[in-house]
Amino acid sequence: MRQKILFSFLTIIFTTVTSLFAQQIIVSGTISDNGGAVIPGANVLVKGTSNGVATDFDGNYSISANQGDILVISSVGFVSQEITVTGSSLNITLQEDANILEEVVVVGYGTQSRRDLTGAVSSIKGEDIARQPVASVDNALQGQAAGVLVTTPSGTPGAGINIQIRGTTSISAGNEPLYVIDGIPMIPEDLSGLFTGGQKTNSLADINPGDIQSIEVLKDASATAIYGSRGANGVVLITTKRGGSGRSKIDFNTYYGFQNVTNVIQMQSSKQFLELMDEAAAQDNRDFGTDYPENYVSSIWGYDPNDPDLQNTDWYGEIFRTAPIQNYDLSISGGNEKTNYFTSIAYFDQEGVQLGTGFDRISGRMNIDSQVSDRIKVGSGVMVSRTNQDRTINDNSLYGVVINTLAADPLMPVYESDGSYADPFSYFGWWMLDNPVLVANEYFRQTKTSRVLGNIYAELDIAKGLKFKTTWSADYTNLVDESYTPIISRESRNAGANGLGTYGSTEDLTWLTENYFSYDKVFGQKHTINAILGASYQASDRDFSDISAQGFPNDQFTKLSVAAKVTAATTSGTEWGLASYYFRGNYNYDDRFLLTFTGRADGSSRFGSNNQFGFFPSGSAAWRLSNEDFLKNSNTVSDLKIRASYGITGNQEGISNFASRGLYGVGAYRQTPVLVPTQLSNSNLSWENTKQFDVGIDVGLFNNRLSFTADYFVKNTDDLLLSRNIPGISGFSGVLDNIGEIENRGFEFSLRGAILTGEFTWSTNFNISFIENEVKKLVVDEEILNDSHILAEGQPIGTFFLIDQKGVDPATGNIIWDDFNNDGTINSGDRQIVGNAQPDFFGGWTNSFSYKGFDLNFLFQFTVGNEIFNHSRAFYENLGWSRIGTGFPLPDGNNYTGVNKRWKNPGDRTDIPRASLESDNWREYSTRWLEDGSYLRLKNLDLGYNLSSNASEQIGLRSLRIYIQAQNLWTLTDYTGFDPEVSQNARNPLVAGADFGTLPQTKSFSLGVKIGL
Repeated sequence: MRQKILFSFLTIIFTTVTSLFAQQIIVSGTISDNGGAVIPGANVLVKGTSNGVATDFDGNYSISANQGDILVISSVGFVSQEITVTGSSLNITLQEDANILEEVVVVGYGTQSRRDLTGAVSSIKGEDIARQPVASVDNALQGQAAGVLVTTPSGTPGAGINIQIRGTTSISAGNEPLYVIDGIPMIPEDLSGLFTGGQKTNSLADINPGDIQSIEVLKDASATAIYGSRGANGVVLITTKRGGSGRSKIDFNTYYGFQNVTNVIQMQSSKQFLELMDEAAAQDNRDFGTDYPENYVSSIWGYDPNDPDLQNTDWYGEIFRTAPIQNYDLSISGGNEKTNYFTSIAYFDQEGVQLGTGFDRISGRMNIDSQVSDRIKVGSGVMVSRTNQDRTINDNSLYGVVINTLAADPLMPVYESDGSYADPFSYFGWWMLDNPVLVANEYFRQTKTSRVLGNIYAELDIAKGLKFKTTWSADYTNLVDESYTPIISRESRNAGANGLGTYGSTEDLTWLTENYFSYDKVFGQKHTINAILGASYQASDRDFSDISAQGFPNDQFTKLSVAAKVTAATTSGTEWGLASYYFRGNYNYDDRFLLTFTGRADGSSRFGSNNQFGFFPSGSAAWRLSNEDFLKNSNTVSDLKIRASYGITGNQEGISNFASRGLYGVGAYRQTPVLVPTQLSNSNLSWENTKQFDVGIDVGLFNNRLSFTADYFVKNTDDLLLSRNIPGISGFSGVLDNIGEIENRGFEFSLRGAILTGEFTWSTNFNISFIENEVKKLVVDEEILNDSHILAEGQPIGTFFLIDQKGVDPATGNIIWDDFNNDGTINSGDRQIVGNAQPDFFGGWTNSFSYKGFDLNFLFQFTVGNEIFNHSRAFYENLGWSRIGTGFPLPDGNNYTGVNKRWKNPGDRTDIPRASLESDNWREYSTRWLEDGSYLRLKNLDLGYNLSSNASEQIGLRSLRIYIQAQNLWTLTDYTGFDPEVSQNARNPLVAGADFGTLPQTKSFSLGVKIGL
């Protein structure tokens, strides 16, 4: 009986277990986002059990479950989903979580939850940068962050970008932010000594944008004070991609496209040019009583305006071209629970839309992180790049390509019948100094840069919550400039040089060591403390060499070794050092009250012995009202935080490494070399100090689907580094000192929202900034900087100082000038403040849409209220003025078609005066050429299709995306020049907002594919 009972019992157990296992199956699939990209590390849990797994690096998972079980799928940054098991194959798409306040952002020497920030920080994702076909990372920041004004002053490939964070803070020192890449403060200077006009090179173009994981922009003193003497202009933190655990992942991204100039100025035809010149003579007969015969100018020149075979050269068409742009980027990443790696190699090539210009870069990166033991983690990162920039002369040189095309004579051909370049001096345009096609094709200007940026670190867990990290970094640059001015050029002939050649090199090595402790501790349930304490030592050593020569045998031999005469040869060097000690402490009480205190002491070799160390403190506080009882249960307000900060940061960039010291040069006395004093010392010289107050509010609504941030700030910079006049009896005219004040104040607003979620998604991001800049105090008030700009107390930097045009007299067609000093004569004494280059407001608007496998992203960027001195227009709107008199009329050259609106008959109402061979209506520095520089631009457009995970797997891929992208597709502006962003003085904000022969930006279209294996 007992055996029967035992047998029956075993039978029941076996049947029950068999039945249970018969219902259990293995469920597998892939988890991806709504764009089709897989999500590694996502959690898959059988609800109500501890049975769970995580997706591998390819987003794949496999888990045991029963039919009818509920799987809970979650991942940071995505909305969790619950799905019932109905089969063995289950691919899942997660929607992005609208709660951006939970994301982790990089701050100085660490990371922090965005919701716990007490300072002003803007973030840009790497994917938003990768969408743009640009040479450099900084170009991709345009329109992406509140308070950050990014301008592209030239369309020259690889040219420098201007970035201002919360206004212009300095007059003579630098205004660029500090760039920190993976903890390495990068040297962003233009190290090239090659003269090409007003445009600078861009050291950030050495970095492959495809390697970027994220960018954080630190704006207020609470965020930037950890960088002390270099934080006054803001800090841009760039984090590159790292590997993750899982099977190796291979990604390949490539695009190929074409570029054209964004705008071409329409010039008059040869017939129109001749007719305008003849009209100018006829108008002078009516106004001045002269007696020029009919067709006066065209007859003297020997042309018939009605000749169908009249030479009609389109000079802009000759120097501009459709140019290709291409990029190839291959990366491999992966690792295990101990070691992760990311490596990439990329090639970027942008041919310039102007003849003679171009930029290419080849780069490689390797990032490795390894947990060598339970307490020790080590890692390294290294980037190697080689860039080559083909350059031509443009702004601020009479031999520039675009400058010589401004008013080029359409009656002049590019080449004569014998194949030689036509010479402007054989034709009728005074302005052309040389054939622009000759300058573009035959001049040689090239800058090659080799760069290595690397670091190695070790991190030790000393005790629970206490860590120590040491980092050693190096930034090495070797730059070579070469140029050759051909024998056949006008520049060479005017110099009697028979060819001009130069060679220059710059070698810079900057090393840095950072050593700091970090402490993170929770006390009880309401008190959280996070702190860092560390020291930093940085030094730079730089060497220069320059050689100039002339007298070459012919234009096929351009190296200096064949030159007949070396005209100059110099070598020099410089160095600087910085020793720093810093602290930051964060305190969080009950997730309601947040405090941050930061302090940094910097000792710099650049400053006087009495002020070599400066201390830069800051403090900030925030109150999270949404965690108070009266809001805690709100269905509308999901987050509400008020914050305020105050702190001091410094600026030591843009000045000589030996600015405080007495310097000597070498002179000659009776053919004997002697030392000669060249600079007075100033032992009290110190940093420029920027004191900044900021108050802001962060709001999240409807479970943070909609978030809003607003900031008001006041930045006061004093102790400006300016030259102070001293008595001439000293042998010097001035000495560098700390004098002067500047104020920037303004509002910033950012709005982000997940407008639609589900199968069709729409997210948007809008930002707008209002910033006022004012010079408060100067050494000398109302300092005239050049023929168009002034520096004055009570006015912003970049203020225009010009003779004002009040209009055009409808009766005579002559300009009505403002006799500002009432002396009865119009001259330079009538110049007055008439506007400035600072915008009233600026911003950007980004939208992203997705539906099934399709996605569409676009960015509008705008600037409103700034003025531009269109210096170029002074020469292509000359209306016939002859510079050498009327005996043989010789105007600047051709006019643009805008002069068709000129005054012609009494009663005409227009702002363009009559044509004339005289100069009464032409003044080079007047408001006639001052224009509104406001614009709205469709900066980027990206349309793509992502193949589904299942379809990708069927063809052996992890993912596949095909896309088309466009840049600078459409611009709305009243500016009549090439481009409203251009600036002929990209290096100098004091004289910003002038356009004189500057190469415009490009409009590009490209097709790309991104493959994941």
